Amino acid sequence: MKFRFFFLLISYAVFSGFFLVSAIAADASGDRFAWLDISRISDRSDLEAVTLGKEWQFVPGKPGSSWMTAFQKGIPFSLNGSLVNLDTLSSQKFPRGSEAVLYNHFHSERDGIAQLGIGCDWWFEVYSNGVFCTSTMKSGNGTNDYLPGNNPFFLPVRKGENLLAVRVRRGLESWKFACGTVPFVIPELPLLRYGPWLGNPDTGKMSIRFVTCGDIGAGVEFRKRGGRDWQICWDHFHGQILRRPFHRLHLSGLEEGAEYEYRIVMLDPQAPEKRVYAKNGKIHTFRVPDRQRNDFSFFFTADLQFPFARQKQLLGLLLKAADASDCDFYVLGGDIGNEFSSENLFRGVLTQISQFSGGDRPIVMLRGNHELRGKEADRYLYYFGNEDGVSYGIFRFGDTAFLLLDCWEDKPAESPGAIYVKYNLDTFFLDREKEFLKKALASEKWTTASRRIVLAHGAPYSTFDACRWMPFNLQKLTDPYFAGKNPKSRLNLWLAGHAHRYTRSIPGTNLLAAPPNPRKPHKGGREYLYPVLTVAGPGGHTSMPVSAFRVDARAGKLIVSAFSPDGKCFEKIEISSDGRIAELISLPHHEF
Repeated sequence: MKFRFFFLLISYAVFSGFFLVSAIAADASGDRFAWLDISRISDRSDLEAVTLGKEWQFVPGKPGSSWMTAFQKGIPFSLNGSLVNLDTLSSQKFPRGSEAVLYNHFHSERDGIAQLGIGCDWWFEVYSNGVFCTSTMKSGNGTNDYLPGNNPFFLPVRKGENLLAVRVRRGLESWKFACGTVPFVIPELPLLRYGPWLGNPDTGKMSIRFVTCGDIGAGVEFRKRGGRDWQICWDHFHGQILRRPFHRLHLSGLEEGAEYEYRIVMLDPQAPEKRVYAKNGKIHTFRVPDRQRNDFSFFFTADLQFPFARQKQLLGLLLKAADASDCDFYVLGGDIGNEFSSENLFRGVLTQISQFSGGDRPIVMLRGNHELRGKEADRYLYYFGNEDGVSYGIFRFGDTAFLLLDCWEDKPAESPGAIYVKYNLDTFFLDREKEFLKKALASEKWTTASRRIVLAHGAPYSTFDACRWMPFNLQKLTDPYFAGKNPKSRLNLWLAGHAHRYTRSIPGTNLLAAPPNPRKPHKGGREYLYPVLTVAGPGGHTSMPVSAFRVDARAGKLIVSAFSPDGKCFEKIEISSDGRIAELISLPHHEF
């Protein structure tokens, strides 16, 4: 394979305390942006402010090989606001295709990353302190309205004086040039911003999600580990690759129990004929669930409604307490924030769990009532819907069937004062989930399973809910199948959140295992043979702001351990396949 390198630049820049080395290649490659850790940039506050020099230098003529670093004096000029017509700077008549270099010395208070924007009739490329930043040499400006916002870009800066070098090529009609600060925006770069994350595990299936830097066409190449040839799956709609920041790929037809390799591939918007591999072609792996397997582990938590830093701290403590690094998958049981924010999820818990687990284990997402709130609420299914585009489903992991339920809001759409529920079509949604449940419980996935577990944000009994609407809806939905001394379908376990207080129901009784002073539930458990275990949440227990479960599935039993952020396993039970429960670490029992 022939590699064409114009040069190798070693640039010394400090970003977040790290010394960076950049190799700048001529073709479209992630190597060009080795200095840019885009995952650290979420808004303007993450960037350094820069002050451009008032005087620019205009050096007409085709530039030499060292123009990026060798400052030259030329014709001085100033921008009128943010715009200048370079044709007016010389008596020379410049034809289409003429080139020049524009230099500007600018100042930064700190080392880091800044953002500027350029508009140019018609082509340009930019270097900051000799480091490549962006180029429109192939695509052109894209619009005849020449403003800095035409082409926003990031640039590495160092404390003190810096050199901005811009090579420009004249268009047909003028030689207008604009440069300046821009409102914060993520530019289009063939870079991975967040992810990848695995999700939707099932027999023969796996989903891969990730976020690129701006509107980029992307997909994944994958193959069975040890195989020679890659298959490719593009993020497309009816044959057209989608240009967008968020990407989700649903892989199917995979071999049960097999290990697969995959790598993320992108199209550079400046050279879409070339494929760019994320992080220099880094190969990731995953293992497809095998329905014959009866030993596995998973982690479950919910109700992480805390400020960003506190949320990260608590989740880290729970993962460590549960020794969850060897779990086969992770479940986020809803209400991961006070409202749905994709950005907070991407840079927060999803990245955190992925880094903790090595990124090769799936994360199962449940929608809580707070994910139905906020300006992005109607985008939840776009990001986290399954292959069918919905928030509920059924999957097999080993010999166990998992039923995922969406508990919807905790109050109906006609509730006074709750503006966010006015967007909900309650009857439509609940009727569709009811139709799904009937089919799911008659499916081969469910009927042939050795064990059956429900994962949901709420529960039909055993917990207190001030609004009562969620447990009432869950009773209507699931009692016809799971309630009674002789249920149509027997459950081994139901895991939930929402109530913000840790409880464990004792099946067939009105007893709850819980820390002191649990709130009285709306309905006891005399009619139910399956246990409901509910994690703690903010405001529930003064000494336990959150909690998590680690579930270890073994032949003939489930071992459920409950952990608090202080590292303590405060309850542990063993559920036999016949429904008997042995308490290995006990909490007090409370009767209602």
